[in-house]
Amino acid sequence: MYMVLKDTKRETFKSLLDYSSLGLEMGLSVAIGIVIGYFLDRFFKTYPYLTIIFTFFGIGAAFKTIITLIKKMQKEDERNNSK
Repeated sequence: MYMVLKDTKRETFKSLLDYSSLGLEMGLSVAIGIVIGYFLDRFFKTYPYLTIIFTFFGIGAAFKTIITLIKKMQKEDERNNSK
């Protein structure tokens, strides 16, 4: 009984860490895209075109992070339900 409770707490804590890191990863993805686009615009003197393009790349990376986390959580749910 004690071991099952301890495993449940560990799994809950791991899930909370995964979800809490999601916001940080999403924000950094978009911010990095904006920064890269901004500096490329300054270098090529094409402001604001590359900033807009790389912002969309950052948003795409953020969505990819969400999809990856959802798939990971679904696999863990299937694994836990099969036990």
